[in-house]
Amino acid sequence: MMNILGVTPYNTKMTPFQKAIKIYPPLLSDTYAKDVVREVKDSLLKKYRSGKLEVVGKYTFLLPDFYAACEYWFGGIENPNGLLSDKEVFCNLFKKSDKLDCLRSPHLYMEHAIRFNVASDGYGDRVSKIKEWFTTNAVYTSVHDLISKILQFDVDGDKSLVVAEPDFVRIAERNMNGVVPLYYNMRKADPTLLNNKTIYDGLNAAFTHGNIGIYSNDISKIWNDDVFVEGSKEEQGEAIDVVKLLCMENNFCIDSAKTLYMPERPDWFKPVVSKYTKKKLPAFFKYAKDKEKEQVETRNQSFVNKIFDRIPNKAINTKGLNLGSIDYRLMMNNVNVVCSEEVANLYNELNRKYRYMINMKDEYIDNLRYVACQIRKLFSKTGYSDEIIADMLVEYLYGHEKRYKQLLWFCYGQCVVNSLEKNIQIKKTKFIQCINCGEWVEVDIDSKRIRCDDCFDIERRRIEREKKRKQRMSHQLTK
Repeated sequence: MMNILGVTPYNTKMTPFQKAIKIYPPLLSDTYAKDVVREVKDSLLKKYRSGKLEVVGKYTFLLPDFYAACEYWFGGIENPNGLLSDKEVFCNLFKKSDKLDCLRSPHLYMEHAIRFNVASDGYGDRVSKIKEWFTTNAVYTSVHDLISKILQFDVDGDKSLVVAEPDFVRIAERNMNGVVPLYYNMRKADPTLLNNKTIYDGLNAAFTHGNIGIYSNDISKIWNDDVFVEGSKEEQGEAIDVVKLLCMENNFCIDSAKTLYMPERPDWFKPVVSKYTKKKLPAFFKYAKDKEKEQVETRNQSFVNKIFDRIPNKAINTKGLNLGSIDYRLMMNNVNVVCSEEVANLYNELNRKYRYMINMKDEYIDNLRYVACQIRKLFSKTGYSDEIIADMLVEYLYGHEKRYKQLLWFCYGQCVVNSLEKNIQIKKTKFIQCINCGEWVEVDIDSKRIRCDDCFDIERRRIEREKKRKQRMSHQLTK
């Protein structure tokens, strides 16, 4: 539940509600917390069933081998060697992963580049030398590698999704056997004067050809067609060829406003592509794009549709957590404050108006500062300070077990957190990043730890083995 609510070491900008739960976990047993968890769970369920799964990976910038660039620019070497060989990348984000899948996500065809990660532990001293040149968390690519053709990237700010999930990498590598990059001769815009006519031509081309959703939806229909479930190799080959051509059309479409060129679809291709695209969208679009049941095909056994059966909708049950009952007085600065009828009525009115806009939001993080200030201004007209209003609302909402507490946490959450910090003695902690695996963990403020629990155990066993080895050697020498 803590993870679902974002109470993790990775969240450096917690909302007041998240801070409060961390200080006082019994808040998880409240109806409001359960409602929040249920909403987050439903959102995750929808995301997973649409094919968006959580993996060990990160979006990061694509960069070239700068050492090779310096060899070329300053050393005059026509064909530089660089620091990376063919099929190698360097990504310091994944020190424990010797293989990575570098892909452009989302993509339309099969653009997976499985590469050896030279930043992993197995490369020893070579890593320290390369780190002198490759100092960021980007993914660095080799000048000997055709990865830029596979992923169709430039090194001017393009990003790759770098995945280190072992199963994902293994499956992608298996499915990339025999797959070669798509290549076609893209048009370039002719040099021309920038005037009203050329600006109009560009805008006209953008509105005429710029609907890339048509191509990506058609490609989704093909990849999830029954041909890949029960079709022959020849039928599947034809479907893949159609995907390749649609992918090409999509890229021409993207560039059409710039180049003012869009190829015309030949007559022979129209009946071939319509054989697949005349169907409805795949079943998982119900979750991916909020389509109605009538707008999608019946769920078949295509890959993404099969995920539905692997993502169960489990009920949330907090009875076994032994969280204890909530003592709402710990959330108050002055426990003798009782909510006035005027403040209670104003809260009910404003919460009905704003609760859907501000639910699980933060006034600073979500750029809703103006809304929060306007609401607090209305409460201040009752003549009470923010601290007293916060105490009143805690007494009214938690003391009388009201369900809807969105407005309290949005506008006065920090006041509640301040009261909790005053009333509950909590140990001071800090976050450290494990020097082995990179995982962030919370430790006591005075702790000298540099590793997470798992890596600490591994290191302790290594030291014990080394100690026993030295003892054996010493014993043999004494003989």
